[in-house]
Amino acid sequence: MKKTILTAAVLLLASCGFHLKGTASTSRPLPYQNWYVNGGALQQALENSLRRSDGRPVSMDKAQMAVNVTNIKTRRDIYTITRAADINEYLLILRVDAQAARNGEPVGEPMTILVHRTMDYADSEVLGKTEEEQTIWSEMRTDAADQIVRRLTFLKAAQ
Repeated sequence: MKKTILTAAVLLLASCGFHLKGTASTSRPLPYQNWYVNGGALQQALENSLRRSDGRPVSMDKAQMAVNVTNIKTRRDIYTITRAADINEYLLILRVDAQAARNGEPVGEPMTILVHRTMDYADSEVLGKTEEEQTIWSEMRTDAADQIVRRLTFLKAAQ
């Protein structure tokens, strides 16, 4: 009986399109397979996102297209405070500007990606919160890289 219920639940989730975050590729194919990535702090995240979308990060001389991250800005703002004027939450903001290029010429519009996350804060847990903040920044970089690759799927391939 338990096996039947478990099987039914798995089939129900599979039929509705559910998948774990980061395991599915984009819905559209990339216009090119070989990409040169100039990502700065997003280098590893962009290369991983390209691989999940059936693209290959390659050297500049083998690339059909390039994606260049032109600017990365991070900001941490106070989001909420308590009645005692203690910080309760921070708002973490990641802004990434990127541009696709072919043979050094820009292709498509420049991309601006904004990723926001809130982080709870307590003065009594400073060490743990520092580690949590680094984890959140890492997840935000991965999310920004996924958004860049998703936008790259809308570029037109040269005829």
